[in-house]
Amino acid sequence: MFKRTLFAILAVAFLAAGCGEDNQSVKIGSKNFGESNVLSHMMAILAKEQGLKVEGPVEYATTQAILAALKQGDVDVYPDYNGTGLVMLGQNPIADGDKATERVKALYEPLGLTWLPRFGFANNYGLALRADRAKELGLSTMSDLVAKAGTLKLGIEDDFQGRPLDGLTPMLSRYGMSFSSVEVIKLDDRAKLYDMLLDGKIDVAEVYTTDGQIPDFNLKILQDDLQFFPVYQAAPLARADALSKHANLGGAIGALAGKIDAALMQKLNARVDVEGRSAETVARNALLELGLIKGGTVTTDEPLQVSSTSSIAASELATTALRATRRAFTGREVKVSTEGNPLDKLASGEARLALVGADSFFDLSGNVPARSDQYEAVAVVGQNVVHLVGKSNLKSGGNPDLTAIKTVATGPEGSDTARLAAVLTEGLGMKATLKPVAAGTPEAVIEALTSGQADAALIMAPLGNKAISQMIDGVLFAVLPLDAWKEGANLVRFPFLREVRVPANTYRVQRSPIETLGVQVVLAGMAPVTGDAVGDQGPSAVKTSISPIPASTVKTIIGAIPGAISIDPTLRQSAALSPALPKPPASINPAADISLLNLAIVALFVWLFWLYGRPEHN
Repeated sequence: MFKRTLFAILAVAFLAAGCGEDNQSVKIGSKNFGESNVLSHMMAILAKEQGLKVEGPVEYATTQAILAALKQGDVDVYPDYNGTGLVMLGQNPIADGDKATERVKALYEPLGLTWLPRFGFANNYGLALRADRAKELGLSTMSDLVAKAGTLKLGIEDDFQGRPLDGLTPMLSRYGMSFSSVEVIKLDDRAKLYDMLLDGKIDVAEVYTTDGQIPDFNLKILQDDLQFFPVYQAAPLARADALSKHANLGGAIGALAGKIDAALMQKLNARVDVEGRSAETVARNALLELGLIKGGTVTTDEPLQVSSTSSIAASELATTALRATRRAFTGREVKVSTEGNPLDKLASGEARLALVGADSFFDLSGNVPARSDQYEAVAVVGQNVVHLVGKSNLKSGGNPDLTAIKTVATGPEGSDTARLAAVLTEGLGMKATLKPVAAGTPEAVIEALTSGQADAALIMAPLGNKAISQMIDGVLFAVLPLDAWKEGANLVRFPFLREVRVPANTYRVQRSPIETLGVQVVLAGMAPVTGDAVGDQGPSAVKTSISPIPASTVKTIIGAIPGAISIDPTLRQSAALSPALPKPPASINPAADISLLNLAIVALFVWLFWLYGRPEHN
């Protein structure tokens, strides 16, 4: 009895000591998006540097949830915004940051909550479009959007949908506009808004003005010309009793006062939301760079390079490839490089992937193209279409007289367009001289045509390319059909060049479809070297100095490309894309040891039945 009593007393004392220890911890909260995560980790690291025990950061799904947690003591401090603080208490928005801060301090003090000095930047709400889409629609302000909204789709996150004074419904009322539909996603999935915007699934997205994706994806934020949105300056919001209990807490977090401007915050956000780095790592590196903590080194991994040609890098295909690669290589900065031959960069290890047309897999110098199996296609990003642009009068009388073309402007020597131009001019029976253009972009090649330096321009670009569309006028220049390619054995000799039809009205004053050619544009990686060893991608596969892309990464890349299709069968493709073969049926004759075990089990059952049925038992 005495022992049980002593044990109970010790257990209670232990629990009490544990509770006392928990009460000494600083509980840091965060909203579940990148910027809030980074700021929360910065506060946590600074608090730990002062010897404080820290719990969290703990993420909360909405502003209402984290504010309630702060009020009831589940959170001691978290980063918020003065504009949000006003709205959460039903106050009218204030555009002046100093006045907004003064007001929230007065309102929250009676609640036992304290606004600490501001970090130094404002992160406001905004409506964003792709820059080309905004230009096409003639939009620069939110008022401009009113007349167009009825035909457009808006994308928002659920926290914005429920905000009482600065959310969706009040915004629509203030501007007097209505969208054709509104797509709502969860706050912690808000990065998907950018994917939806770039993929054309929505036309307008609700964004935060310090989001790293805005400059990365070249987006246009519409001016809030009616000043509907209040200023949202970031600052720590803390419980007054926590600041009293932990004497060093206010000073630790206060070290961030005025240290983070909008440009820095946008850069930090990009490292988390675009490059996929962890918020804690980004926060620690930022504190080191700001000189607020000592020890350790600032880690700056070399960007993962995707090599490409200048023409493909200038197209939307590069944007698609970047997004997919960043999704697959979480934690790495990914960039497209355009110097030199893309596949050579891959072979030398200077690039991890190459974004190239299917023709790049073939040596076109001989009579018959020879495919290199040194590389393998990982995923299809899209299609490049051959645009032979020339004078409109060449089209008179049906098919154009391509033999009248004496000079064809192409991309630089060694580029995809230059290599294909040599093949195409021969296959079409043209005697034209090729004129390489150093810049290699569609705009630069077109300039050689319009300035009279060439009779035609050969451009590899996705259908609807803006530069081509702007120059096609139906009077001077047009995209010329390539029907003559079917003659002879061209389709057999060059199977990677597929017949493509440019639909009517793809370009201005293009009243009828145009027959031309196209090639798949793929992300390529190094292929395993065949041999006697067994490597990481199946039998007869050994690693080279640059290893093939792992199967899991290949699948992630494909999953991140909207509407991904199968790779052209003329190309070598990643082993990860090979169809799964059905498992063969189990052997009828098992191994000898299994047979003996089965016989022993049968004998055991026979013996048990004998015991049960023997005469003595009856």
